[in-house]
Amino acid sequence: MIIKKIRLKNIRSYIDEELNFPLGITLLSGDIGSGKSTILLAIDFALFGIRRGELSGNALLRNGTTDGFVNLNFLIDNKDIHIKRVLKKTSNGILQDSGYLTINDVTVELTPVELKQRILQLLNYPQEMLTKKSLIYRYTVYTPQEEMKLILLGEKEARIEALRKVFNIDKYKRIKENSKFVLGEVKSRKKEFILLSSDLENKKLNLKEKEIEFIKVNESIELNKNRLKVGSELLLNKKQSILEFEESIKNFNNFKKDFDILNNNIKNKFDIKSRNLNQLSLLEKQILDLNNNIKIINFEDLKNKILDNEKLLENLERELREITNNKIEISTKKKSSEEIKSSISKLDFCPLCKQNISLDHKHAVNSREDELIIKLNEDIGFFLGKENELLLKIKEIKDLIKEHKNHEKEYEINKIRLNDLEQKKNLFNNLKKEQEEIEIFINTLNSKKALLENDINSLKNIENDYLNAKKEYELLLEEQRKLELNVALLNKDFYNLNSEITKIEIEIENKEKAKEKLDYYNKLQDWLENFFVNTMELIERKVMLKVHTDFNLLFQKWFNMLIDNEIIKVRLDEEFTPLIEQNGHDIEYENLSGGEKTACALSYRLALNQVINTIISFINTKDLIILDEPTDGFSSEQLDKIRGLLDELNMKQILIVSHESKIESFVQNIIRVNKKGHVSSFS
Repeated sequence: MIIKKIRLKNIRSYIDEELNFPLGITLLSGDIGSGKSTILLAIDFALFGIRRGELSGNALLRNGTTDGFVNLNFLIDNKDIHIKRVLKKTSNGILQDSGYLTINDVTVELTPVELKQRILQLLNYPQEMLTKKSLIYRYTVYTPQEEMKLILLGEKEARIEALRKVFNIDKYKRIKENSKFVLGEVKSRKKEFILLSSDLENKKLNLKEKEIEFIKVNESIELNKNRLKVGSELLLNKKQSILEFEESIKNFNNFKKDFDILNNNIKNKFDIKSRNLNQLSLLEKQILDLNNNIKIINFEDLKNKILDNEKLLENLERELREITNNKIEISTKKKSSEEIKSSISKLDFCPLCKQNISLDHKHAVNSREDELIIKLNEDIGFFLGKENELLLKIKEIKDLIKEHKNHEKEYEINKIRLNDLEQKKNLFNNLKKEQEEIEIFINTLNSKKALLENDINSLKNIENDYLNAKKEYELLLEEQRKLELNVALLNKDFYNLNSEITKIEIEIENKEKAKEKLDYYNKLQDWLENFFVNTMELIERKVMLKVHTDFNLLFQKWFNMLIDNEIIKVRLDEEFTPLIEQNGHDIEYENLSGGEKTACALSYRLALNQVINTIISFINTKDLIILDEPTDGFSSEQLDKIRGLLDELNMKQILIVSHESKIESFVQNIIRVNKKGHVSSFS
C-alpha cells in the first residue's frame, strides 16, 4: 500500500486542504498542535471509519460545521483507489454517512460497514477483523506513540491477548474452547446412540422368529397355489365341457328349428305344386283361344303403302296450293281491270299531265280491259276445274291412308296378342319345369328331414348332461374360491410378516449404525480428550515460541541500534513484557529516562511490525509505516541513530510526524504544517 494524497474537508483544524504524499521518507513537520496528528487520524478514519472507544466523530468533525469528509487516494497492487468517508451532524450526534469507493475510475456507493469490509479485502486483512479493532494496522502501519507506551505499561493479560489476536494465535484458544463444546456434543450424541443401539440382540432374535414364521407362511402359500393350479385346470376342463354341452344344446335347438323349417318348406312346396297345376290348366285354355283369334297381316307391305300414299297426298296438296295461288292472282288482275274501267269513265282530266281525256280514249281503254277480263275468266274457269279434280283425288288418298292405318292398328293388336301368347307359352313351360324341380326339392327335403330326426334323437338327453356338468363346475368353483380366500389371507400374513421383517431389519440396521456411531464417538471422545486438545496446546506453544523468539531478537536489535550502551540490555519475558537490565540488575520501564522509554517503545513497535509482516505475509500494508513522534525525549546522539534505523527499515514509504528539526536532515521529503487562527494548512 502506498498513500498518494489525502483531502480533508472540515476535519478538526482543516477547512479544505489536499496533501500529496511522495515515495520515500516524508517528514510532517510543524509545531505542537499545528495539525500533524490530525492527518494520521484522517488516514485511519478513511480506512476504518469511526470506532467506539478509539476514534469518534466528535474528535474529527470541525467545530461549528455540520458535515465533513476525508478522501484518501492510495495504490494497492497497481490499483488506483479512492475512498471517501463522510461525517454528518444530526440530532443523535455526529454519525458516518454513506461513503464512496473508487477503484480504477469505477465508483460505488457503500455503507460504512460495507466500506470497511471492502478495505479489509483490499488490504488483505483477515475477515474476522471486520468486527474487531484494527490491531494489524495499529501494530504495523500506525500506532500513536503514547498508545504503544500504554501497551508496554498495561496489564500482561491484556497485552498478550492483543498479541494473540494480532498473530491469530487466539484461534488455538478458540479451537480448545470449541473442542470442549464439541466434546459435550459428542457425549450428548453418545447417550443418544447408546439409547438407539440398545435392545439390538433382542431385535435380532425377534427377526429370526419372524423369518421362520415367514418361511412357513410362504410354504403354505405355495401349497395352496399348487392346489389352485390343479383346481384351475379342472375348472378349465369342466368349463370346456360345459361350453361343448352348450354348443350341442345350441345345435339341438338349431336342428329342431331346421326341422320345423323343413316341414314348412315341404308344405309350401306342395301348396305351390297344387297352384301350379291349376295355373297350367288355365294357361292351356288361354293359348288355344289366342291361336284362334290371331290374323296374319303383312306389316311391311302395309307400311310401304301408307308411305307411298302419304307422299302422293303431299304432292297433290302442293299442286292444289299452286292452282289456288294462280286462281287468286288471276282474280286480282280481273278486279284491277274492272277498277280501271270504273275509274276512267269518271275522269275528265289526266291526274298526271292535266290534259283533257277524250271519249275515244275512254272507249279504247274499256275495250282493252274487257278483252283482258274475258281471258281472265277463262283462266279462272280452268283453275276451278283443276282444283275440284285435285280435291277429289286428295279425299280418295286420305280415305285409303285411313284404311291402311286401321289395318296397322289391327296389326298392333295382333302383335300384343302374339306377345301375350308367347309369354303364356313361356310361363306354361316354366311352370312345367318348376313342377319337376319342386318334386326333386321335396324329395331332397324329405331326405334332410330324416337326417335331422336322427340328429335330434341323438341329443335328446343333452340338457340333463349339461345341468349335471354345471353343478359339478359350481362345486369346483366354490372350492376354488375357498382356496383363493385362504391364499389371500396367507398373502396378507406374508406381506405383514415381510413388512415386519423389513421394519425389524431397518431397526437392526439403524441400531448397528447407531452402534457404529457409538464406537465412532467413543474414539472421537478419546481422540479429543487425549490427543487433539494436547496437540493444539503444543502447536500454540510452538507458534508462540516462534513469535516470541523472532520478536525478542528484533526488539533487542532495534533497541541496541538506538541505545548504544552495553550497560542497558533488554529482552522479552514469556508474556512479551519488556525486561530491562542495567548493570546486571532488573529495572522497571517507568525508571528509564524519557529517551530510553521512547527507544524501548519504538523498538517494541518496529519489532512487532516486522514480525507481523513476516508471519502474516499476505497483507498489503508491508510497504508503509507511519511513525508518530518517534523521537520524543531523544538526545542529539539518539536522533543521529534514527537515520540508520530508517535506512534499515527499507520501506517504500515512511511517514514521520515530528517537531524535531534535526530529523529534516535525513528525510527525503518535508511537508510543513502551519496553523493560524485555528486553521491548519500545508507548505
